[in-house]
Amino acid sequence: MIQVLLKDIRLQGTHGVFQGEELWATTFRLNLIIDLKNDPPFVELNDTVDYSKVYEIVKSSFSIREQLLENLADRIYANLVAQFIQIHSVEISIVKEDPPIPGFSGEVGIVFKKTVGL
Repeated sequence: MIQVLLKDIRLQGTHGVFQGEELWATTFRLNLIIDLKNDPPFVELNDTVDYSKVYEIVKSSFSIREQLLENLADRIYANLVAQFIQIHSVEISIVKEDPPIPGFSGEVGIVFKKTVGL
């Protein structure tokens, strides 16, 4: 199986449920693993998933504010699957690097995994 990987994408966003999060941007880190349906050989770029287009889809999806990271990941997944018929499954992790939780030091986030058609 072939996987396309985009790792440590850093984007600024206003996603979150806490009061004030819609007003100032926070840094998020995203990782994607995309499993492809096709078996090698891959002859042309159209045979696989173009990671530059994946990045554009992620950025575009990310620009729409969500309170829940789960909904954001689902939007990214839906937009990827709509663009690329080669996708078998997608795993997306989204980490909020500095969450506004009093007394909390660390990161929070979600991992989203979904197979096309399930």
